[in-house]
Amino acid sequence: MRPVNRTSNPARQQAPAARKAAPAQVSDHILRRIYILFALFLVFGAAILIRVVGLQLNRDYWVQREDQEQIFFKKLVADRGNILSEDGTILATSLPFYRLALDPTVLDTTRWVPFADSLFVLAVNMTQHFDAPEERDTLRYINLIRTAILNKDKHVYLHKRKLNFKELEMARTWPILNAGRYGGGLVVEKYNNERFYPMGDLARITLGRLIDDTLAQRGVEFSFNEELKGHDGYILAQKVVGNSYVPLNEFGEEAAADGYDVVTTLDISMQDVVYRALKEGVDENLAKAGTAILIEVETGKIKAIANYPETYNHAIALQVEPGSTFKTVSATALIEDGFIDACDTVDTGNGKIKFDDKEVTDHVRVGKTDFEHIFALSSNVGVSKTVSNFYQESPECFMEHLQRFGFMDVYNTQIEGEPRPQMIRPGDPEWNIATLPSLSYGYSIRVTPLQMAAFYNGIANQGKLVRPYLVSEIRDHSRPVRTYGPELINPQMCTDLTATRVRELMKAVTRYGTAAGSFRDLPFEVAGKTGTARKVKEGVGYVKEYRASFGGFFPANKPRFTLYVMLDEPQGSYISGGQVAAPIFRKIAEQVYRMDQGLARPKTAVKPGRKPAPRAVLATSAKTVYDSLGIASSEVPPGYAWVRARSNGHQVNFEELDLGDETIPNLSGMTARDALYLLERMGLKVYIQGTGKVRRQSLMPGHKPRKDATITLYLG
Repeated sequence: MRPVNRTSNPARQQAPAARKAAPAQVSDHILRRIYILFALFLVFGAAILIRVVGLQLNRDYWVQREDQEQIFFKKLVADRGNILSEDGTILATSLPFYRLALDPTVLDTTRWVPFADSLFVLAVNMTQHFDAPEERDTLRYINLIRTAILNKDKHVYLHKRKLNFKELEMARTWPILNAGRYGGGLVVEKYNNERFYPMGDLARITLGRLIDDTLAQRGVEFSFNEELKGHDGYILAQKVVGNSYVPLNEFGEEAAADGYDVVTTLDISMQDVVYRALKEGVDENLAKAGTAILIEVETGKIKAIANYPETYNHAIALQVEPGSTFKTVSATALIEDGFIDACDTVDTGNGKIKFDDKEVTDHVRVGKTDFEHIFALSSNVGVSKTVSNFYQESPECFMEHLQRFGFMDVYNTQIEGEPRPQMIRPGDPEWNIATLPSLSYGYSIRVTPLQMAAFYNGIANQGKLVRPYLVSEIRDHSRPVRTYGPELINPQMCTDLTATRVRELMKAVTRYGTAAGSFRDLPFEVAGKTGTARKVKEGVGYVKEYRASFGGFFPANKPRFTLYVMLDEPQGSYISGGQVAAPIFRKIAEQVYRMDQGLARPKTAVKPGRKPAPRAVLATSAKTVYDSLGIASSEVPPGYAWVRARSNGHQVNFEELDLGDETIPNLSGMTARDALYLLERMGLKVYIQGTGKVRRQSLMPGHKPRKDATITLYLG
């Protein structure tokens, strides 16, 4: 048998070659896929690059689109709370201001003749109400709007002037603008509220200031900033054409919480009296500045605090050497320790005495006399000699009295800025044998006028040292959030007997002492003390410039008010406290006394022939009241719950008054109760500020409110 040759078969010979080619084919297939993917990436990258270049080349277009469609969180600025006087009079408030703009693209100019007439009337109104006489140009407004229409501008300001709410409501009634946002293109842009002080300079620096209506500085504005400023809110909004926006209420809404109102203890009538008298006194005596503080004795309420000029709060923040008004402090300590009495004799010699190398002199020699005359005639020698005799060996005892009188800490804890009293104390390097005598008549110590007034108030209050306070309440509209009341610093800084004896010394000052000429012919007696202190300048020492002051209380027998007056650098014919500050004290005391006793209040009785006629009243109640008073009145119109009452000189006539249920009525002159009844019947949420009758309202008469709207009534 022939052997088989296996290698002679061609198929068998090609098999190994095919097996070797298979891996190469797989590799080529993978490479093709990679190339395809790489090519796709290149195309995709090129597309992105082209898109980026396109965006850059059309940047303005896309920025405009972004501005038109942007969704953002808009800040809702909270309204700052009001500062009120004790009777609810507004001392500081925030008023909204607006700017008028127009979107001409929504105006219908197809009916050109009526539109031209409307445009002319609008231009005339703008000119008459918002332009100065020398700047009035009706054609300017017409050209402004016509040019904006031709250029297809979507936003143009009609006037650069900011408008208040009343002016805005007036502008809404003018042609074109009265068609609103979508019919007349009206765009109203609200500015942040601006702070307004209706009483001008009355207590201006005490109320404080706001920089750019946001940054509180000084006074009540600064000290109660957290309560006043409220909390801003946010709302999700989308920009729309015309540089405006629409709220997206479904997402992220957080309402702004308005600030609380701060109610002060100030009496606006007394504040006016104190400020006017102080201003007249400063001007008459050519003084650099002046300050006056009026405190209610029993409670410590600051009823008035005036500075003139109102650029710095001298009453609270200015530290001075008080001079002879501090002798009342020394006399209180001496009498409390039993070292001296009014009838005890003190020898002042020739009116000069030396303590080490410092000489103390009197302006008027009093010789050898009783302590009452020493005090009444303000003898520096007599007071310093007496204090030195009894306290030189133990000055700590005298300093303990100062601590009990409150001179080691600040008196006021509400208004920031009051400095702690400064004085040289035993053990200090500056203390020497002359320090205590100097301290006894108001040198070597620096205090504020408010701190001196608080001490005098303690004497008037029979030894009860009450903390003076300026803010009585923090209020959320009409709801009290926090209240402040009288606070005792020391229930007995001295005994009742000591306070009575010191009061008699102070009466002697006004009877025959250094202030005798200023308090004659008053219907009440004043107890007080004069002070004339030389000023010290850094690097120079004491100079011939003075601060004149007078501190005291009235009526002297049953004190109601404490008053401290100080003038800085009087330049007129007189410079002493008795000649400069005491007459101002008298002016204030006389008028405040009349107010407090009711002598200056207008009579409220109805004069013969005059009939009361409120603006709007509840019919049944009005009829009952007039009948009870015996005042003739007409019959109430049938079917009307509310009527208007008018007097014709003979009787009160009731006229029909249809207030309706859909629009806001004119509430001016109504009582808060009647106005509240009307508004709550309409389903409105009502906030009330102040006391008395309605003076103004936040929603204008004729306004158609939405459901659950809020309205604020301002009473006065």
